[in-house]
Amino acid sequence: MGLLGKIKNTIEPNDLKSKKSHLKNLYLTALSDGKLSNVEFDFLLEIANKIYILPSVVQEICNSPDDVSFYIPTHNREKLDQIYDCVCMALVDGEINDREVSMCKLISVKLGFRPVIVDHIIKHILDSVFMGIASDIVLNELLKEI
Repeated sequence: MGLLGKIKNTIEPNDLKSKKSHLKNLYLTALSDGKLSNVEFDFLLEIANKIYILPSVVQEICNSPDDVSFYIPTHNREKLDQIYDCVCMALVDGEINDREVSMCKLISVKLGFRPVIVDHIIKHILDSVFMGIASDIVLNELLKEI
């Protein structure tokens, strides 16, 4: 992280740090199969829009991901929301790749979940996405289990 990145990271509010970290994690998940497809970039922009982040900020994150620090949200619901989005990013191009799933697991562990439970979380999300179960239902079920 460059000096400018460190300065920006110091003065940004935690909410913005969390959102940018989440978008960086999604970007890294998309890149973990070796390429960022148009559909993956569109999904990244869709998530950014949902969390009120401008496309120009997304472009900054993609251009300089090392300038964005990893940020761990306080609440488990927000952590699970981020994992859910990572799993969806892994699926959005229609191809599930072992490296993308591994990245989702790595991010889950970095967010503070024990490795023992991470496999269950990822599998539960994957299964529910394939079955078309609403994300709120899935995440509420997971919250009760962890």
